[in-house]
Amino acid sequence: MAEAAAPKEKKVLTPEELQVEFAKVTALSIDDQSVYFLRQFVTEFSGNFEEVLDLAQEFKKYAPTEGDVRELEEDKAHLFLERRGETLTVKELRDALKEIDLDSNNRVSLIEFLLYKYKFTLEQLFEERDHKIEHLLKKLEEAIAIYQAELAAKQAREDKMAQLEELSTQGGVKGMRAKAELEAMRNEDMLERNRREIQAGAKKRAAQKAVDSGDPYAEEQKRLEEEKKKQEAEAKAQREESRRRLAEKAKLWN
Repeated sequence: MAEAAAPKEKKVLTPEELQVEFAKVTALSIDDQSVYFLRQFVTEFSGNFEEVLDLAQEFKKYAPTEGDVRELEEDKAHLFLERRGETLTVKELRDALKEIDLDSNNRVSLIEFLLYKYKFTLEQLFEERDHKIEHLLKKLEEAIAIYQAELAAKQAREDKMAQLEELSTQGGVKGMRAKAELEAMRNEDMLERNRREIQAGAKKRAAQKAVDSGDPYAEEQKRLEEEKKKQEAEAKAQREESRRRLAEKAKLWN
């Protein structure tokens, strides 16, 4: 009886390699950092990935509005933590910032905050996961994209209404025009907005269900079985074709 194959040994990154990989992640946009985090911890956040995306959205509110911003300066990170009630005293805030700032650059990235909040380590962030099924992760990413698009649309609408609200108080033609546009937005067809939200929610739930119910090992075994059957069918077809050709040649000699 053949011995079972030994499990593949997982690669362990050195501290230097961890820092190199971490630098690559912190160079991503805030949204991409949240997706990277969810991909790596897909099972841990099964059913509530919106929590991480909402944190990313809130995190962005403290970032400068210009440029490709990926990290918060120390004072903004301090304010972000304070507003969230993550810490209680000034000393705790300072201690938290020291703990969060893993690359010691006096700035805080979203990925650093997520690791801090959910008590994960760099080693876990870059740990090789067994049976990581790409098609399940793809469904999760589709749900994430839908949710992020809804968040972006909602934020854009809120920003536009805030701008019109300010203009409407200035009076004159511009003020009246802004007031009318603001009123039109407030009276916007709620059925259409609700329809979009319902559709987005349905897609998200379907994608999440696929992740929740998908047994990675079973899915992989099923894929391998199907691939094996396909290969066997192709081999059988080739054998039959070969026999047919030999039979045709044999006829020529008779």
